[in-house]
Amino acid sequence: MTTNAVLDRLLGERAHQVDFIDELLARVEREERDLVDAEQGNLRAAHERIAALDQQIQPLTAFESLRGAHAEAVAALPVGRRGSEPASMGQRNSGPSYPSAGAFMIDLLASRGMMPGQRQPDPDALARVAFVVADQKTSDVTGILPTPIVGQVVSLIDSNRPLITSLGGARPMGGIPGSTFSRPKITQHTTAGAQAGEKTQLPSQKMTITPVSFTKSTYGGTVDISRQSIDWTSPAVWDIVIRDLADVYSIQTETAVAGAFTTAASGNTPIAAPANTLAGWTAALYQAAMHSYQATFRMPDRIWCALNVWAALGSLVDSTRVVLPPDPYTTGTVDQPLDSFDVGGSALGTFRGDVLGLPRIVVPTLAAGTCIVGNSSDYEVYEEVIGLLSVVEPSILGVQVAYGGYVAFGGVASTGLIPITAPAGLPTMAEVSAEVPVEEAPAPKANGK
Repeated sequence: MTTNAVLDRLLGERAHQVDFIDELLARVEREERDLVDAEQGNLRAAHERIAALDQQIQPLTAFESLRGAHAEAVAALPVGRRGSEPASMGQRNSGPSYPSAGAFMIDLLASRGMMPGQRQPDPDALARVAFVVADQKTSDVTGILPTPIVGQVVSLIDSNRPLITSLGGARPMGGIPGSTFSRPKITQHTTAGAQAGEKTQLPSQKMTITPVSFTKSTYGGTVDISRQSIDWTSPAVWDIVIRDLADVYSIQTETAVAGAFTTAASGNTPIAAPANTLAGWTAALYQAAMHSYQATFRMPDRIWCALNVWAALGSLVDSTRVVLPPDPYTTGTVDQPLDSFDVGGSALGTFRGDVLGLPRIVVPTLAAGTCIVGNSSDYEVYEEVIGLLSVVEPSILGVQVAYGGYVAFGGVASTGLIPITAPAGLPTMAEVSAEVPVEEAPAPKANGK
């Protein structure tokens, strides 16, 4: 750390930006996926902030180099003995004055009884040394003791969007005009059949293509930050607020898609799992897969489930096989199940896995007990990330920031999304709030007990 508080703060903020980029890229690499639009916006914002910090750091660093050269030059100047320094007018030298550091060391050794031929401490030397050496404790310098902040700010939020990612990711919506748009879908195909006889009319049926409508919705959040909060905080509140706005935007859009996705599937007849056993779930999953194919003529490629369904399925799968790392563990992706040669692949430390060779997608924002079987192309999500917007409020020394985007989602073949009615006996999901409350000390009982 330097003696320049402004330079220390800027260097700390720059290191924080670099750590943020490293953490984001490490998470993307760990999940083996591409950067989503929100993450790309975060990277651009971090890069721009680092460039702005470098413009401020460069002249301050040059000044510190000049300060260091000046200190070295002053240190090389000769210094007179303490005894030759003039005394201040109106003050009396009430303590001993040592002509040199060596003279003080002789008194210090004599006060400890460590001089040659000395058998006990010299009380006069002890009195002189005790007068000179004063106790300096942290309680005497509370005004300059900093309050350390250790590590990064704790944020209890998971900004991943497993449902949107499993649906092929958010498709780009930039450049599509209007508040709504449509996707063409064939609702009636042509026909073919056996000819009734020679030179008789072949079967004929027209093709009908109808639009599937998508409506754009706007999601985002805004915060008004004081200039003092930006300049005086470390780690800088600016970066923390921006990252939190982007993370909460991701969670809110994922939650909205999960709700609409569940509603689309609820329009189809659910398949009831007869019992919370592997046999019961297997029967329900195969029956749901059959209905999904009949509706869309496409085999299902996903099982979407809530947290307690994941807990139930994982425990059932692992209780029927030797619990070993899936083979091969490193190749497990959404498109390639972790373990296709067993009843399922599951692991307690990750949501990745499969059941009966079908990838299982755990969506924490789904309601408890939700389980849906279908094809990932049955539902689509479109998104245009606006990113960060800011405006300076000079009259109140504030900065108003906002983060948002446009999202549209809907089913193109919702009849292929087959819900499964979970049986009794699923694990109970805990009621949680947005943040974990701080545990408080119990209140004292009456009569001081």
